[in-house]
Amino acid sequence: MNTYTDTQLRNIFQSPFNPNEWQDLLQNFFGATELKHTPEKLDTPDIGQGYYLGCINTSDSYRIGLFRYEISKGSVANKRVGLRNLVKSFINPRLGEFDAVLAVFDSGDHWRLSFICDIKEEATSPKRYTYVFGDNHNLYRTPIERFAKLKSNGITFANLKEAFSVEALSKDFYNKLYLWYQWALSPEAGVTFPNNPETEKDDRENLHVKLIRLITRMLFVWFIKQKHLVPDNIFDTRALKNILVDFDEKSFENGNYYNAILQNLFFATLNCAIIDEDGNPRHFANASARDTRNLYRYAEMFNMSEQEVINLFSYIPFLNGGLFECLDKPKGLYIDLEHDILYDGFSRNAARSSNGNYKYRAFIPNVLFFNDDEQQPGLITLFNQYNFTIEENSPTDAEISLDPELLGRVFENLLAAYNPETQESARKSTGSFYTPREIVDYMVDESLKTYLLGAGIRELDEDMLDTLFHTHILSPKWNKEIIDGVTDALKRVKILDPACGSGAFPMGCMLRMVEIIELLYNNSIDRYRLKLDIIENCVFGVDIQPIAMLICKLRFFISLVCEQKEIDFNDPAHNYGINTLPNLETKFVAANTLLSADIRKFDKDWTADNQLRGLQEQLLTIRNHHLLAKGRKAKRQCQREDKAKRTEILQYIVDHAQKPDERSIAEWEEQIKSLNTQLEQYKEEVWVDEARPIENTLFGPVQTQQALFRKDLNEPKRNELLKSIHNIEDNIRTEKRKAEINGFEAAVKQITEWDPYDQNSISPFFDPEWMFCMKEKFDIVIGNPPYISTKGISEKDKKRYEQEFGFSDDTYNLFTFKGLFLCKSNGSLTYITPKTYWTTQTKRSMRELLLSNKINYIFDTANPFEAAMVDTCIIQVSKTLMPQTHCVKFLDGTNDLAHPIVLPLVPQNVFLNTLNCVIFKPTQLNMRIYELYGEKVKKLYEKWWDKIKTSRDIAKHQKELEAYRNSLKPGDIALLGCLTEGGQGLATANNGKYIAVRRSTKWAKNIIDSRPKKLAEAIKKKKIEIEGLNAFPTTKEFLQSLSEKEIANLFDSLKEQYGRDIFGQGYIYKIIDDSEMANVENLTQDEKENGIDTSKNYYVPYDKGDKDGNRWYLETPFAIAWSKENVQFLKTNSGKRGEGMPVVRNPQFYFREGFCWIDVNSTYLKARVKAKGIFDVLSMSLFTMTQLPDWYFVSIINSEFISLYVDNFINNTSHFQINDARQLPIVIPNNAMFEYLKEIVSKAIYLKKDNTSTSTVNVDAEEKLSFIQKELDNIIVQLYAI
Repeated sequence: MNTYTDTQLRNIFQSPFNPNEWQDLLQNFFGATELKHTPEKLDTPDIGQGYYLGCINTSDSYRIGLFRYEISKGSVANKRVGLRNLVKSFINPRLGEFDAVLAVFDSGDHWRLSFICDIKEEATSPKRYTYVFGDNHNLYRTPIERFAKLKSNGITFANLKEAFSVEALSKDFYNKLYLWYQWALSPEAGVTFPNNPETEKDDRENLHVKLIRLITRMLFVWFIKQKHLVPDNIFDTRALKNILVDFDEKSFENGNYYNAILQNLFFATLNCAIIDEDGNPRHFANASARDTRNLYRYAEMFNMSEQEVINLFSYIPFLNGGLFECLDKPKGLYIDLEHDILYDGFSRNAARSSNGNYKYRAFIPNVLFFNDDEQQPGLITLFNQYNFTIEENSPTDAEISLDPELLGRVFENLLAAYNPETQESARKSTGSFYTPREIVDYMVDESLKTYLLGAGIRELDEDMLDTLFHTHILSPKWNKEIIDGVTDALKRVKILDPACGSGAFPMGCMLRMVEIIELLYNNSIDRYRLKLDIIENCVFGVDIQPIAMLICKLRFFISLVCEQKEIDFNDPAHNYGINTLPNLETKFVAANTLLSADIRKFDKDWTADNQLRGLQEQLLTIRNHHLLAKGRKAKRQCQREDKAKRTEILQYIVDHAQKPDERSIAEWEEQIKSLNTQLEQYKEEVWVDEARPIENTLFGPVQTQQALFRKDLNEPKRNELLKSIHNIEDNIRTEKRKAEINGFEAAVKQITEWDPYDQNSISPFFDPEWMFCMKEKFDIVIGNPPYISTKGISEKDKKRYEQEFGFSDDTYNLFTFKGLFLCKSNGSLTYITPKTYWTTQTKRSMRELLLSNKINYIFDTANPFEAAMVDTCIIQVSKTLMPQTHCVKFLDGTNDLAHPIVLPLVPQNVFLNTLNCVIFKPTQLNMRIYELYGEKVKKLYEKWWDKIKTSRDIAKHQKELEAYRNSLKPGDIALLGCLTEGGQGLATANNGKYIAVRRSTKWAKNIIDSRPKKLAEAIKKKKIEIEGLNAFPTTKEFLQSLSEKEIANLFDSLKEQYGRDIFGQGYIYKIIDDSEMANVENLTQDEKENGIDTSKNYYVPYDKGDKDGNRWYLETPFAIAWSKENVQFLKTNSGKRGEGMPVVRNPQFYFREGFCWIDVNSTYLKARVKAKGIFDVLSMSLFTMTQLPDWYFVSIINSEFISLYVDNFINNTSHFQINDARQLPIVIPNNAMFEYLKEIVSKAIYLKKDNTSTSTVNVDAEEKLSFIQKELDNIIVQLYAI
């Protein structure tokens, strides 16, 4: 294989396609196995001439077909020229011999090199990855680097896929952009924005948001640059040296590029009409005129005249849309502001604060844009390293360039950055994770198909839609009536993503709708007009993060710009033929979706007032007009009208609210004045002596020894007047309160305070009618709601959610309730969420809600996210009562997301008939378990759960449970909670004081190693002086000189003097010999209950759980000092508040054999037998209350079957709690089964005892335990008749 230099490859890629050159490359670079001397013509009459060139047999045994197509219509620079039909042409018997295809598509001006795979495995949906070549200005860095690597690594199928990988390209870009973002955020970069110019303290406030906004604006510019709508010279350092005064691209002190070029590009060009509504061309701000924030400035920074500056930007069209609107708010234009708010800092005022920062102007140094350091490139330097394409890729057709979808990933990556205010990532706090495109496309397709099937289109069936969506083929059944019906339905659909992030689902819906309608009409549609109609009427989004909404809108803007075809730079009056972008403020809003507007509590009050209703209609009309308002003047007019109408609505409410009676208030105030005047007369205290009267008692008349007492004569009258004044003041307060806006009036006020045009605000509520001008609900609610657990929700929000839903839980649960509420009747809800709701008790209400409606499908997606640490699933629910015979489609993508296993349909009633209405994967095994135990276990649960769910309940129903246990016979099934008691044990609250480690265990070495460090840290922290320590060079040697008793006394005294946690919470430092352990078998009942005299051995085994996850048996390495003094303290102080106060739980089970398990599971549950002793809170322990021994329950829990049962029918999270264990179905064994299990468990316990007595792992014992596990699994399967 010959060597090609980078220059040779670049020349090939930049030039028009040359068949001879390509033949040489196939032979000499790719090492083609077979090459036709004369290419074989293919029959492809619809799109041009096709040729079969030969094939490559790769070293990893794949056959790659080689093809070339000459495209006769259109340019391959636009990938929509029917190339999808070419891809289909590879799927036929002739070409079925190939595993993949390497094909060139040549249209003369450009040529595409595509690697097409998944031909055999998924013949209806091949995947195409493409480079677009033929541009002599493009350096083609990515393909050259990839081909050099391919040459180095060899031509294999895997290496070819990597060379054509879009994902690798995107990740590389994301990583570099994130590094730039961190650099720009750093104080060393020196970026500042003025915010409030009256203070210097906020110059870097919300800097992360401003930088993300800058990145999104720059990315948008870079995308439209692909349409040649922005000139290259304003990004070229050589040209900039002639354009700007003293331009230094490496400067940290000079920021003239951002101010003079980028701010003028953003705010005075892209946001300003070439010729505005009044006929004015773009121009510089006049020093004597009011600055409207969309006029050029910074003339002093240019090496040219103002007119030449205007000419520099003259061929850039006005785009509108709000993305480039300057967000500065001068107090002169916003009368309700106390000071300027300068978010963008686009100012002519060059004044500086005392700290040297600009007072009114943003500053970003030039080096942040143009640094040419490979490790730390500037933003423009970075962009120049990659190819960008303005069209969004799809999973089956991707150009190897950066497409607009990367905006979503940029958003996800950048918001994952450290937030200095909350000290956590924004992504974590909002629970947002970017949804992979494959997931989006699947959910979108299924949602649209469900909607269309329910749209009442005659003769349309599911097979027709499946074929259309999956293969892009119209079967003969598609007549004009059906085509028109589907098109009309798609144009009417209302779709909401209630947590849309960067817009993956709304964008996916729009692109799919356009593609389907385009297929229906054989590509003869106006794509721009269709996209605009869909944006205007069909897709809507809400998110809690304003910056997410900015990026979401940006993706729609790019999608519209890419449809601009007829560009005429000779027609500035018509914006060079470029349609301006819509204003999407009332299509994508920043709001808290979960909270309804308060106005919804007063729907009757609202609709009963015709005048108020009329004002609302007028406001919504203004917002509809704003969507398509063009030009700053028209937009500002709509915004002013909007604000005026909101003010009018509020004033109407105020005018018609109940008003205070001013006359009564005035009269009461006069009365208070009069009473205060009287009070002055009694202000002074007048004391007199007065005789005490004789008192009559049961023992006769008695006169006190002190016959006189002192009395204030003015006190009674003074108290009387003060009481009257207070009563009147209460009346005034009550009357004045009538002027306060509350109830219905407050709800209207909340609505009118929402300003849809403020890009930095977040609405505390969501209301589709007020925000989207929609009076109906949605046909489709689709999305990936945030995964914030209850622990991550603030107390304030919890209370608000409780008011809204009646409960507060993980946000995806709340979004499910909200999503179905927002659906129309028969509308569909499609979410991807954690699948923990399938089983967990806290999500039962969510399951019941879903199961009360019609579930169309559930798709187990495992974990398709890069960042989320949870398994997920997709569910689609139609908002209609579940038909009794309805069956659910279930897909299992845990092994292969792209090719999921379609399980047999399962009746939805099955899930309703399970214990706790759990949802399980209907595999053959699970359906067998359901048939055998579903109804039985559910009945047992309904009968017994309230009697066994807590230790208190068990004690309360002890006699009933005892009678039930005695009635059980072999073959019966009982819940484990009916057969056992127990729970958590002792919490000492001071392990260091009570607990020791046995020297014979591995834990002793850990303590010996850690004690010197702990002591040294405590000495340093508390400045402690210890007698004798100075005589030793280290704390380690000092401790080695002491006995264990002396060490214990030293650490105990330091804890007593400096606090319980001086060595760290729960740190254990005592070591004892096995000879110090008491023999628990010989303890008296009094010693067990009240402690052991210290004249004897008083340490007893203490089970603290097991981090190593031992099964069957573990001799605990811990011991507790069970002395009389200690036990007395534990018993008398149990449950008291304060540091070091213990909690004694379930003491009746101390010194009893039992069993326990590890609460955090891996693949299988891990249970073991407990020896006699004390157990703590981490050692979840149960104790048999039947003739069945504890080891029997251990054998069942340790079986593979029970782990699968728990995962599918009880709790699919990683935690197995005591109330999960209580729900386990236990089969009562016959004698033969009992003896067989006894033998298995005995062998396992013997091996564990023998294995744990040594410090090394016994490989032979582990192999024997593995064999025993197989034996156990087989016998448990027989026991449960599976």
